[in-house]
Amino acid sequence: MLKGKRVILRRVRDGDWPDIERWAEEPDALFGAYQRFQVDLLGELKEGYEKTGLLSRDSAIMIVELVENKQAIGVVRHRPLGLPDEDLPVPEIGFAIAEAGARGKGYAKEAVALLVRYLYDSTRTVRVMAVTSSENVPSQRVLEAVGFRREGVLRRAMYRAGRWSDAFIYGLLREEFRGE
Repeated sequence: MLKGKRVILRRVRDGDWPDIERWAEEPDALFGAYQRFQVDLLGELKEGYEKTGLLSRDSAIMIVELVENKQAIGVVRHRPLGLPDEDLPVPEIGFAIAEAGARGKGYAKEAVALLVRYLYDSTRTVRVMAVTSSENVPSQRVLEAVGFRREGVLRRAMYRAGRWSDAFIYGLLREEFRGE
């Protein structure tokens, strides 16, 4: 468990599945308005949960929970991405505040900062990266508030709602992280 001032990042528990299933049924919740809705993802998540609890040394999906009332409001994740060098994978992160009433309150920024702090404290990685839709301004603001820099554009890399959009690649080097 990783505890911040207002949010906790913790492993998925059996009791979280009603929330996760509800979020998965609402395409703009778990996947967000800027992500591709994957109907089959819930089955893969459950299978991964049964095998590893969605938590391993190399990757994780964790619940974002409010400190004040223990309400689950979303998820964060990290996984190794072999870009640009397959032999030296870089942690790539993602996040979603699935509960609409919890958006815009700074919870995502705190959750992402906690996740990045964990990755730098527990691994030898020198960089963390994230990929987001060019249209996902809220996600860009969160990443930039934590200290990520936009490093590149992948043109027409994401497909959602019948159209293509560009993807922005963000990176944060260990020495640039402020830890907030």
